[in-house]
Amino acid sequence: MSQVENRQPRPVSSRAARGGVHPSPRKGALHGARSVAAPVQFPGAAGRFPGFSYNGGPVIRMPEVRTSFWGSLWQDSSHQQRATRLNQYHRDLLQSGFMNVLSQYGVGSGAGNAGQFIGATFLPQVPNTLNEQIIHQTIQAAINAGQLPEPGNPSNGALIIYLDENIGVDDQSDPQNRLVLCEPQSDDAFGYHSFFVTAAGNPFYYAVIPALGDGCLTATCPVDSQCSLHRAQTQEQRQTQVASHEFAEMTTDPQLNAWFDPDPNTGENGDICNGESDTIVVGSNTWTVQRTYSKQDDIQTDGGRFCLSQAPAPLPRLPNGPA
Repeated sequence: MSQVENRQPRPVSSRAARGGVHPSPRKGALHGARSVAAPVQFPGAAGRFPGFSYNGGPVIRMPEVRTSFWGSLWQDSSHQQRATRLNQYHRDLLQSGFMNVLSQYGVGSGAGNAGQFIGATFLPQVPNTLNEQIIHQTIQAAINAGQLPEPGNPSNGALIIYLDENIGVDDQSDPQNRLVLCEPQSDDAFGYHSFFVTAAGNPFYYAVIPALGDGCLTATCPVDSQCSLHRAQTQEQRQTQVASHEFAEMTTDPQLNAWFDPDPNTGENGDICNGESDTIVVGSNTWTVQRTYSKQDDIQTDGGRFCLSQAPAPLPRLPNGPA
């Protein structure tokens, strides 16, 4: 076994790190990534993205997916219907060929054997403007109240937070990397994933998906043809597309030290294919997702094909990945 294979996940820190959805297609939105081991060098053809590699951190091996709907609007009937649909989407995603693409990174063993959807929580009393500190405090309070479980270490938890139309994010804690989602101006992302250390000392992984209404898209990306989401899409299609992007990244790079390319223009597996929407069909449901980067296909085709929405069978694990 290689040195990387023998390495155990390092304890998490509270460093400022996150991976987001850039408003422009095929753009990276990675901040604070770092290696904890020498990046893996793949033999043979390097493909289009030779820098995308395993950097020593943990992955979410068998995701335990929970949704959390923040804001008072989720209490009305139309929002409740959308929440029900989004919960079904996450159930179906775990059963779909989308998971066959993620298996190469050590996440699950393919469709139907890649974790489970646990359930949903609703938190109506949330400030209209959030930042990372408020988000961490809100999650910690939910843990303390028994609404969310304390994660283990290593953790399989994956919390997907959906914001209502009245809530945005404006985090100015790092002026050079200000994070703004669905605010009246200066928007720079359609969603992101991050992590923090709970009071009990365990890593908590989460993604934030804003409402992504028409106003949010206009403020973030006024020229529709240059945008990674589009006003012709329904609100649900925008949210599921962003959620698939973030799910692919948070499972394969939850602490931003596992699978990524240090080139800021490349970033994580969702970034490489950012804005490339497709559909998956599970039973009677058709869902919009974003294609995600497949290192296997990139190497095998020498850069000819590397963005997949699904695969017919689980892709074999890449060599020298997480133990």
